[in-house]
Amino acid sequence: MELVRRLWNRDRITGQAARFIVVGVLNTVVDLGALYLLGLIPGMPHVAAKAVSYFLGICNSFVWNKYWTFNAGRSQRGVREFSIFLAVNLPPLIVNVVVFTLLGIWIESGSRLVQIAKGFAAAVVSVIWNFVGSRYIAFRHSAVKTTETKAVEKAVNGSEHE
Repeated sequence: MELVRRLWNRDRITGQAARFIVVGVLNTVVDLGALYLLGLIPGMPHVAAKAVSYFLGICNSFVWNKYWTFNAGRSQRGVREFSIFLAVNLPPLIVNVVVFTLLGIWIESGSRLVQIAKGFAAAVVSVIWNFVGSRYIAFRHSAVKTTETKAVEKAVNGSEHE
């Protein structure tokens, strides 16, 4: 029980990460649900529906992360925080819509199920994009150095035991 309590404690990075993952799953549900509902509107372009659905997921993410993941609900900087949050999430939005559009070019079916599958695939690519961008661009010095350091330490420690 102590492990679970520590895992969900938002004052610890593990608790924030666990909550962030839960919010991410919820965002995917919001994104795909909105995509499905927007697809029911006659004449709604698929790409516009995808952009709107992803933006709704970003709005959902902001609220849940502000109040639940990071406990920043008392902050009076909501507009500023949302602007920064939106700027951070703009590149993945663009990647998401581009992947969705390319899949639409390659996969001609207009069925709702196929649209949802394309939306899910676009979301997966966006998550990968976020991770790769964070690891190799934003935090490349510490992330890559840490991995290289661990590999060297493992090689040194492994050869000492032989």
